[in-house]
Amino acid sequence: MASRTLTPANQITILRLVFVPLLAILVMGRHYAAGLAVLLAAAVSDSLDGKVARILKQETPLGIALDPIADKFLMTTAYLTLAFRGALPWWITILVLSRDAAIVVTALLIILVAGYRPFHPTLLGKASTFLQVATVFMAMSWQARVPLVTPVSVRLSIYLTAVFTVASGIHYLVISQRRYDHSSSEAVAAAPVPVEQAHRASPSAPGAASTESQSRRPV
Repeated sequence: MASRTLTPANQITILRLVFVPLLAILVMGRHYAAGLAVLLAAAVSDSLDGKVARILKQETPLGIALDPIADKFLMTTAYLTLAFRGALPWWITILVLSRDAAIVVTALLIILVAGYRPFHPTLLGKASTFLQVATVFMAMSWQARVPLVTPVSVRLSIYLTAVFTVASGIHYLVISQRRYDHSSSEAVAAAPVPVEQAHRASPSAPGAASTESQSRRPV
Protein backbone atom coordinates (compact mmCIF):
# COMPACT_ATOMS: atom_id res chain seq x y z
CA MET A 1 0.00 0.00 0.00
CA ALA A 2 2.86 2.37 0.88
CA SER A 3 4.58 1.66 -2.43
CA ARG A 4 1.41 2.60 -4.31
CA THR A 5 1.11 5.85 -2.37
CA LEU A 6 4.75 6.94 -2.13
CA THR A 7 5.50 6.59 -5.81
CA PRO A 8 8.58 8.33 -7.23
CA ALA A 9 6.37 11.11 -8.62
CA ASN A 10 4.67 11.66 -5.26
CA GLN A 11 8.03 11.74 -3.52
CA ILE A 12 9.13 14.51 -5.88
CA THR A 13 5.95 16.44 -5.07
CA ILE A 14 6.52 15.97 -1.33
CA LEU A 15 10.05 17.28 -1.81
CA ARG A 16 8.52 20.45 -3.25
CA LEU A 17 6.55 20.82 -0.01
CA VAL A 18 9.83 20.56 1.90
CA PHE A 19 11.07 23.52 -0.15
CA VAL A 20 8.34 25.74 1.36
CA PRO A 21 9.86 26.30 4.85
CA LEU A 22 13.35 26.30 3.35
CA LEU A 23 12.38 29.13 1.00
CA ALA A 24 10.84 31.10 3.85
CA ILE A 25 13.99 30.76 5.97
CA LEU A 26 16.27 31.84 3.12
CA VAL A 27 14.21 34.87 2.09
CA MET A 28 13.71 36.06 5.67
CA GLY A 29 17.46 35.71 6.15
CA ARG A 30 18.04 37.73 2.96
CA HIS A 31 19.84 34.83 1.29
CA TYR A 32 18.25 35.61 -2.07
CA ALA A 33 20.70 33.69 -4.25
CA ALA A 34 20.06 30.50 -2.30
CA GLY A 35 16.33 31.23 -2.35
CA LEU A 36 16.48 31.62 -6.12
CA ALA A 37 18.19 28.23 -6.34
CA VAL A 38 15.37 26.68 -4.28
CA LEU A 39 12.80 28.22 -6.62
CA LEU A 40 14.61 26.80 -9.64
CA ALA A 41 14.73 23.36 -8.02
CA ALA A 42 11.02 23.60 -7.24
CA ALA A 43 10.26 24.56 -10.85
CA VAL A 44 12.24 21.55 -12.11
CA SER A 45 10.44 19.22 -9.70
CA ASP A 46 7.07 20.66 -10.78
CA SER A 47 7.68 19.69 -14.39
CA LEU A 48 9.35 16.43 -13.44
CA ASP A 49 6.75 14.80 -11.17
CA GLY A 50 4.01 14.79 -13.79
CA LYS A 51 6.29 13.33 -16.44
CA VAL A 52 7.52 10.61 -14.07
CA ALA A 53 3.95 9.69 -13.15
CA ARG A 54 2.93 9.39 -16.80
CA ILE A 55 6.02 7.43 -17.85
CA LEU A 56 5.73 4.96 -14.96
CA LYS A 57 1.92 4.96 -15.19
CA GLN A 58 1.67 5.74 -11.50
CA GLU A 59 -0.81 8.61 -11.42
CA THR A 60 -2.53 8.50 -8.02
CA PRO A 61 -5.25 10.57 -6.31
CA LEU A 62 -2.67 11.66 -3.74
CA GLY A 63 -0.38 13.04 -6.43
CA ILE A 64 -3.24 14.80 -8.20
CA ALA A 65 -4.22 16.49 -4.93
CA LEU A 66 -0.71 17.27 -3.68
CA ASP A 67 0.61 18.87 -6.87
CA PRO A 68 -1.54 22.05 -6.85
CA ILE A 69 -1.31 22.25 -3.04
CA ALA A 70 2.48 22.27 -3.20
CA ASP A 71 2.42 24.95 -5.91
CA LYS A 72 0.05 27.20 -3.93
CA PHE A 73 1.99 26.80 -0.69
CA LEU A 74 5.23 27.67 -2.45
CA MET A 75 3.83 30.73 -4.24
CA THR A 76 2.01 31.97 -1.13
CA THR A 77 5.20 31.66 0.92
CA ALA A 78 7.23 33.42 -1.76
CA TYR A 79 4.82 36.37 -2.06
CA LEU A 80 4.45 36.81 1.70
CA THR A 81 8.15 36.66 2.50
CA LEU A 82 9.19 38.86 -0.43
CA ALA A 83 6.56 41.42 0.54
CA PHE A 84 7.72 41.32 4.15
CA ARG A 85 11.29 42.02 3.02
CA GLY A 86 10.19 44.82 0.71
CA ALA A 87 11.15 43.01 -2.49
CA LEU A 88 7.49 43.06 -3.61
CA PRO A 89 4.79 45.61 -2.76
CA TRP A 90 2.13 44.39 -0.37
CA TRP A 91 -0.71 45.33 -2.73
CA ILE A 92 0.33 42.76 -5.36
CA THR A 93 0.68 40.09 -2.67
CA ILE A 94 -2.79 40.86 -1.30
CA LEU A 95 -4.22 40.89 -4.83
CA VAL A 96 -2.74 37.50 -5.77
CA LEU A 97 -3.73 35.82 -2.51
CA SER A 98 -7.22 37.34 -2.53
CA ARG A 99 -7.83 36.03 -6.04
CA ASP A 100 -6.79 32.52 -5.02
CA ALA A 101 -8.94 32.68 -1.89
CA ALA A 102 -11.96 33.86 -3.89
CA ILE A 103 -11.53 31.01 -6.38
CA VAL A 104 -11.28 28.40 -3.61
CA VAL A 105 -14.34 29.73 -1.76
CA THR A 106 -16.39 29.90 -4.96
CA ALA A 107 -15.41 26.36 -5.94
CA LEU A 108 -16.32 25.02 -2.49
CA LEU A 109 -19.71 26.75 -2.56
CA ILE A 110 -20.51 25.32 -5.99
CA ILE A 111 -19.45 21.84 -4.84
CA LEU A 112 -21.64 22.09 -1.73
CA VAL A 113 -24.68 23.37 -3.61
CA ALA A 114 -24.49 21.64 -7.00
CA GLY A 115 -22.08 18.77 -6.42
CA TYR A 116 -18.57 18.25 -7.67
CA ARG A 117 -17.70 19.90 -10.97
CA PRO A 118 -14.19 19.71 -12.46
CA PHE A 119 -12.63 23.13 -12.97
CA HIS A 120 -10.17 23.09 -15.83
CA PRO A 121 -7.75 26.05 -16.00
CA THR A 122 -8.47 28.54 -18.75
CA LEU A 123 -5.91 30.15 -21.02
CA LEU A 124 -6.28 33.40 -19.10
CA GLY A 125 -5.76 31.57 -15.82
CA LYS A 126 -2.61 29.88 -17.12
CA ALA A 127 -1.24 33.23 -18.29
CA SER A 128 -1.98 34.72 -14.86
CA THR A 129 -0.19 31.86 -13.09
CA PHE A 130 2.81 32.17 -15.41
CA LEU A 131 3.11 35.90 -14.71
CA GLN A 132 2.75 35.37 -10.96
CA VAL A 133 5.61 32.87 -11.02
CA ALA A 134 7.66 35.14 -13.29
CA THR A 135 7.19 38.06 -10.90
CA VAL A 136 8.54 36.01 -8.00
CA PHE A 137 11.57 35.01 -10.07
CA MET A 138 12.13 38.59 -11.20
CA ALA A 139 11.92 39.99 -7.69
CA MET A 140 14.20 37.28 -6.31
CA SER A 141 16.66 37.74 -9.16
CA TRP A 142 16.85 41.50 -8.60
CA GLN A 143 17.52 40.99 -4.89
CA ALA A 144 20.20 38.40 -5.78
CA ARG A 145 21.76 40.95 -8.19
CA VAL A 146 21.32 38.77 -11.26
CA PRO A 147 22.57 40.60 -14.38
CA LEU A 148 20.04 42.01 -16.90
CA VAL A 149 17.30 42.19 -14.23
CA THR A 150 16.41 45.82 -13.49
CA PRO A 151 13.85 47.56 -11.27
CA VAL A 152 11.98 48.56 -14.42
CA SER A 153 11.58 44.93 -15.50
CA VAL A 154 10.45 43.95 -12.01
CA ARG A 155 7.90 46.77 -11.94
CA LEU A 156 6.62 45.84 -15.40
CA SER A 157 6.21 42.22 -14.32
CA ILE A 158 4.28 43.34 -11.23
CA TYR A 159 1.83 45.46 -13.23
CA LEU A 160 1.26 42.72 -15.83
CA THR A 161 0.62 40.25 -13.02
CA ALA A 162 -1.91 42.61 -11.46
CA VAL A 163 -3.83 43.05 -14.72
CA PHE A 164 -3.96 39.35 -15.54
CA THR A 165 -4.76 38.39 -11.95
CA VAL A 166 -7.82 40.64 -11.87
CA ALA A 167 -8.91 39.62 -15.37
CA SER A 168 -8.56 35.90 -14.69
CA GLY A 169 -10.35 36.23 -11.35
CA ILE A 170 -13.34 37.95 -12.95
CA HIS A 171 -13.33 35.45 -15.81
CA TYR A 172 -13.29 32.54 -13.39
CA LEU A 173 -16.22 33.96 -11.41
CA VAL A 174 -18.24 34.41 -14.61
CA ILE A 175 -17.54 30.82 -15.69
CA SER A 176 -18.42 29.54 -12.21
CA GLN A 177 -21.73 31.44 -12.28
CA ARG A 178 -22.61 29.93 -15.65
CA ARG A 179 -21.77 26.42 -14.46
CA TYR A 180 -23.84 26.91 -11.33
CA ASP A 181 -26.84 28.18 -13.32
CA HIS A 182 -26.51 25.27 -15.76
CA SER A 183 -26.29 22.67 -13.00
CA SER A 184 -29.25 24.25 -11.18
CA SER A 185 -31.41 24.13 -14.31
CA GLU A 186 -30.46 20.48 -14.85
CA ALA A 187 -31.38 19.67 -11.27
CA VAL A 188 -34.76 21.34 -11.63
CA ALA A 189 -35.47 19.51 -14.91
CA ALA A 190 -34.49 16.17 -13.41
CA ALA A 191 -36.55 16.63 -10.25
CA PRO A 192 -39.59 14.26 -10.02
CA VAL A 193 -43.07 15.79 -10.26
CA PRO A 194 -45.01 15.53 -6.96
CA VAL A 195 -47.92 13.07 -6.96
CA GLU A 196 -50.50 15.73 -6.10
CA GLN A 197 -49.44 17.92 -9.01
CA ALA A 198 -49.53 14.94 -11.34
CA HIS A 199 -53.11 14.16 -10.35
CA ARG A 200 -54.12 17.78 -10.77
CA ALA A 201 -52.54 17.99 -14.21
CA SER A 202 -54.03 14.71 -15.50
CA PRO A 203 -57.51 14.84 -17.12
CA SER A 204 -60.44 13.22 -15.33
CA ALA A 205 -61.37 9.64 -16.17
CA PRO A 206 -64.22 9.19 -18.71
CA GLY A 207 -66.34 7.27 -16.26
CA ALA A 208 -66.04 9.94 -13.65
CA ALA A 209 -66.96 12.64 -16.16
CA SER A 210 -70.09 10.78 -17.32
CA THR A 211 -71.17 10.15 -13.73
CA GLU A 212 -70.75 13.81 -12.89
CA SER A 213 -72.77 14.86 -15.94
CA GLN A 214 -75.56 12.41 -15.07
CA SER A 215 -75.74 13.70 -11.53
CA ARG A 216 -76.22 17.25 -12.83
CA ARG A 217 -79.19 16.31 -15.14
CA PRO A 218 -82.57 17.45 -13.91
CA VAL A 219 -84.77 14.63 -12.75
